[in-house]
Amino acid sequence: MIQSLEVELELCIKTEKCLLRDISQLDNCNNSLLLSEKYRSKSNIMKQCFDTNYQVVQQLLLGPSPADNTSNLLQNIQFATSTSDNSQDLMLGNGGVTNTNQKEIDGYDTAQQVIHHTSRDWTSGSKSCREATNGWIVNALVENISTTIISSSSSSTAGRRELRVLVPGAGLGRLAYDIATSTKLHDHYGVDVHVEANDSSLTMAYATQSVLEIISSQYQQENQQQYVIYPFISDPTRNEVDSKKRFEYEMFPDDDALDAYQSYYRSSTDKHINNHITNEDAKTNTLLPNLSYTVGDFVSTYSQSTKQSQYDVIATSFFLDTATNIYEYIMIMKHLLKQKQSSTTSLWINCGPVQWHPCALLHPTVDELYDMLVVCGFELISWEINNNEVVAYRHPDDCGSICGEGGDKARYTRAEGYCPLRFVARLVDDGEEEDDDDLPLRIEYCEYLNGVANGGGSSS
Repeated sequence: MIQSLEVELELCIKTEKCLLRDISQLDNCNNSLLLSEKYRSKSNIMKQCFDTNYQVVQQLLLGPSPADNTSNLLQNIQFATSTSDNSQDLMLGNGGVTNTNQKEIDGYDTAQQVIHHTSRDWTSGSKSCREATNGWIVNALVENISTTIISSSSSSTAGRRELRVLVPGAGLGRLAYDIATSTKLHDHYGVDVHVEANDSSLTMAYATQSVLEIISSQYQQENQQQYVIYPFISDPTRNEVDSKKRFEYEMFPDDDALDAYQSYYRSSTDKHINNHITNEDAKTNTLLPNLSYTVGDFVSTYSQSTKQSQYDVIATSFFLDTATNIYEYIMIMKHLLKQKQSSTTSLWINCGPVQWHPCALLHPTVDELYDMLVVCGFELISWEINNNEVVAYRHPDDCGSICGEGGDKARYTRAEGYCPLRFVARLVDDGEEEDDDDLPLRIEYCEYLNGVANGGGSSS
């Protein structure tokens, strides 16, 4: 970005000298109107902003200090590896069987992506985007869990209920965090939530761990420091309305994230005190949300037999359309959810667009996707696209006046947003528990088919 701007600056200076022959006679006030002067000023400010972002990314990826004694909100990070015996350069999952350079995750581990995900997940400026996506998912989960608990309360045994939730494509972990710290689930309905975040990016896992460490230390050590990032500094130099808006900053973590942890921590502490747990024990991880992170490709990791019927709920946000072959995703979701004989939940809750990433080989429409879910054994409890609601992916300014949240001044002459597909799907109880022991083999064959459809060179 800086290099490109410097090239533009040099071109601008030479052009002005050539076409504006009387430029040397302009006074200082008029000089400031020249594009070259604006570029000089912009270049200096951008260097400072990039340096700030670099320092933030470096801190997030270094992780917590070994000497830090605060409890870590992220209980553990697990690393999953592909079980494929094929020695060729096969990549199961997002991107299909392709060369590494063609993977959908190319560029996903960059510093720019860390900044964008931090902005979307952990700043106040993106709160409205999260409320329309993560907020809807959490509310749908609470609503369906509360209905289940009420309807089964007469036959249930005493004690708290455990709920295992998987969040694929977790990115920087905010959705997983919001579910894990939901006081409605924990306090109102007596549910102990075990949340497992998953992403193919090790970078995102470590950055998540660092953000959660910041939240934990701010409460336990009463350190209220927040960090500055510049989320718009790397945006393309197109469709900009006001040059100064590129340099607007955001603070993270946001107050809602801090409040959620404090509410959960205090609630857990009160329960320990009421149960006569010592203060020393009250400082252990038993007070913390049960939140873990698995690093691994979704298809190859979760199609394994050991994952069958392990989860009550799967929550996906802006993930469904990353599939190379959407049939694989759907069947793996079914494979992961507990059969209804052993669970009264078995829900897949989704929110996001259906834009289909470059790796996708199948591109069903929304109505076609509905039929696919039904055929594969899901009952659609809720299915909606609100045409009157446009949601930005990163920040409400991305939608500008379309969302009505662009502020006094529009940021761009082009608006980009989505009318997300939101659904709640329940696994149908057909009276027989399916045997999916051969699912890994079937998925591997589908990956072979994906490779053939994608060019077929490396899959023969």
